[in-house]
Amino acid sequence: MTETTRKNTLSEDVAHYLSICTAFDALLEKETAALHAVDFEAVDALQNEKRHLAKDYNHIVTTLAQRKDEFARLPEQQRTKIITTRTAFTRALDANMRALTAAQDGAKRVVDRILDAARSAVTQETHTHYSSTGKTQAYKTASMSLSVDQSL
Repeated sequence: MTETTRKNTLSEDVAHYLSICTAFDALLEKETAALHAVDFEAVDALQNEKRHLAKDYNHIVTTLAQRKDEFARLPEQQRTKIITTRTAFTRALDANMRALTAAQDGAKRVVDRILDAARSAVTQETHTHYSSTGKTQAYKTASMSLSVDQSL
């Protein structure tokens, strides 16, 4: 027995595309706001849904690309809605990418400051001076070993 799959109408696929874009747009705005608020727990909580929406978005865009010849038959109002929704989604995506980049750059600056402070402390610890007997010795007699992973 073979199973037949019903092909959605173009209007149904477009409606699905619009709903995915709207949901993805809202999620990106939430993530962008969380990034601006430096709420990385909230950002992390959104990642599973973001992956699912990205997968759904990719699937529906691929489906619609295969039906590009049919778009001329869509009503003007629906074509306009596609354009405005895609434009809003693109803006939200750009804002999200800028916020992600800024957060990553900020984290890198913090790590760099910590590494610089650690290096400076190690350098100060290794300076020598003369003891009361005239011999050189480390500024602090306790030895110190420091290893820092510089990858982010």
